[in-house]
Amino acid sequence: MRAAEQALFDAGLDSFVLMQRAGEAVAEFVHAHWPDGTIQVLCGPGGNGGDGFVAAAKLAKLWRKVEVFCVVPVAELTGDAAKAAALWEGKVGTLEEALAAPHDLVLDALYGGGLSRPLEGAAAALAERPARVISVDVPSGIDGATARPIGPFFRAEGTLTFAALRPAHVLLPAAAFCGAVMVADIGVPVQTKAVENSPALWVGQMPQPGQSDYKHRRGHLKVVSGPMTSTGAARLAARAGLRAGAGLVTLLSPPDAMMVNAAHLTAIMLSSVDGADALTESAATANVVILGPAAGLTARTLAYAETLLRSPARCVLDADALTVFSDDPARLFALLRPGDVLTPHTGEFQRLFGDLLTAAPNKIEAARAAAAKAGCVVVVKGADTVIAEPGGNALVNTHATRWLATAGSGDVLAGFMAGFMSQGVDTFTAAAMATWIHGEAGIRIGAGLISEDLEQELPDILSALHGEIQVQT
Repeated sequence: MRAAEQALFDAGLDSFVLMQRAGEAVAEFVHAHWPDGTIQVLCGPGGNGGDGFVAAAKLAKLWRKVEVFCVVPVAELTGDAAKAAALWEGKVGTLEEALAAPHDLVLDALYGGGLSRPLEGAAAALAERPARVISVDVPSGIDGATARPIGPFFRAEGTLTFAALRPAHVLLPAAAFCGAVMVADIGVPVQTKAVENSPALWVGQMPQPGQSDYKHRRGHLKVVSGPMTSTGAARLAARAGLRAGAGLVTLLSPPDAMMVNAAHLTAIMLSSVDGADALTESAATANVVILGPAAGLTARTLAYAETLLRSPARCVLDADALTVFSDDPARLFALLRPGDVLTPHTGEFQRLFGDLLTAAPNKIEAARAAAAKAGCVVVVKGADTVIAEPGGNALVNTHATRWLATAGSGDVLAGFMAGFMSQGVDTFTAAAMATWIHGEAGIRIGAGLISEDLEQELPDILSALHGEIQVQT
């Protein structure tokens, strides 16, 4: 955003013109969504405060009752903020006065996402005061880039930002305090390699069979089962892959688990695999193989991962297939290929990539660094799942529900990814499709969700995305 603005200024655009556009957009946002009540506008000393002054002047012209309070006396404002303050014809009080002033709504235009130090004094007290808050750019007290509070912070029920979302709008913990976020177009053409995941990005690439297609043309997915007492996770992944559209799905079972698996399978085929040589032979006829769900933290899982990464099949490595490399992640990274995908939750991510999550500016940058290091697609799971590929492209998936925090949910996600990959979808796009659809399934089910429910939602979701029925969101 900073680079895009500077390019406009270098081309001759007056920066105050952008401030006027931003402030008027804020006023329209507030008036449209909060049409009643007295508005207390809190202005900072810089650009965010300037937006607030412009918004206050516009709201007054819309016959709204507005009171304005500023961090510093108006006479001390400079540059565009001073020009904006001149548009406001009413009194400007201090933040201390704002603490006691009656109001219905608070427009937080103090500092936005550019704040580098904690709020202090009256500003901190205002942030902690119970109130209905609408924030400009990012709730003050939250770092817009790291998506973390840096002291006392405002909790907004609505936030208006400009040109593009900031990390704080989509990454936790900050996203939980932004409320409903909207983006105003103020004429700044932002170029970015990080975007929010949405069907608009990939719905035209969704695989579907032609009239003359048959199962072998839709790909063969194979899933490695765990031992006799740990077979359920692999079956969840296998069923999810079949639902996602893989033409054939085979569960590769240890010999001692064959009867357990056979008792639970119908459309999914079953094959006995015992040892790396047998796995090599089986992987030769697969498009994609999943390894990891309840596979066990054993030497066999390690050997199987290395075997599959030398096969022609693309690999989805999850759970135990990641953790077995904790002592020597470089051993894994040396074998991974661009078409493979790792799907760690935060604990598994830390075992492979060390302190990247805490050392990087935010989860997006951590995922990008991890993808570059691993040389493949990395999906860092969570309520704010980040999908990154080695070239630096990243997606943040916020379309999910807290009810997905249940055993087996990640196994189903791995199956969805592999199912799309089996049909020829590139790995990064397949991961984007799978995470959004996984979240949509969870949203539709809601409370009481168990992992077995998720794949059953796919017929309606996929039909909606293909345009055969109306999307339910």
